[in-house]
Amino acid sequence: MLKSIFAIAFAATLPALSLADESGFKTIFNGKDLTGWDGQPGSWEVKDGVIHCTGEAKEKNWLIYREQEPTDFILRLEFKWDKGNSGVQVRSDDLGEWQIFGYQVEVAKQDVMGLWHHSLLAKEHPKKGDRQLLTTAGQVSIIDEKGEKTIVDTSDPAMIQAVYKENEWNEMEVLVKGDTLVQKINGIVFSTLIDKDPEMSRKKGFIALQDHGKGCDVSFRNLKIKLLE
Repeated sequence: MLKSIFAIAFAATLPALSLADESGFKTIFNGKDLTGWDGQPGSWEVKDGVIHCTGEAKEKNWLIYREQEPTDFILRLEFKWDKGNSGVQVRSDDLGEWQIFGYQVEVAKQDVMGLWHHSLLAKEHPKKGDRQLLTTAGQVSIIDEKGEKTIVDTSDPAMIQAVYKENEWNEMEVLVKGDTLVQKINGIVFSTLIDKDPEMSRKKGFIALQDHGKGCDVSFRNLKIKLLE
């Protein structure tokens, strides 16, 4: 009962926007080239109005949107995953050489979707294990001020993940506001993270797209952002 009450109360704090509501959104990909974006040469291309990962890179790298480092916002995009592993990065720091440190939500096969983790945290970092899986499909997870995680609400992950279609275009919406991050796929909330850890939580940073390395085949289009007050 307490979990259900929390979920209802939490949902009431989120902006009530439908996918059809485009007011206030700014396009961040022009559909022609990578103006405003910065990526490793040879790893990314634009073809037929789509950002495509070539799958030629030997190691993981990120395509970084350089125009701003937003704090609170809604990111909308469409993606198509065919093979390999990718992700969408938000509130992330640039480490140089197209490497990014911060929040990532997975773009991969169906049973992985909904996973949030902290990218490129050093192996020797004491919180490495805890930050590898911040939340996943069907969960509302809270990381408290001590860095300890509590799952306060759960739903059947397989039922939620079923709305995502591999090898087809899917709509993604990422809400980032205060200490809360929410991912939706095709209009359905997949996972929610509330991160209160003062050491590890990120308050602003870059948006980026991940190429996980050799064989990655993923495409993105219709990327838009709406800044929140």
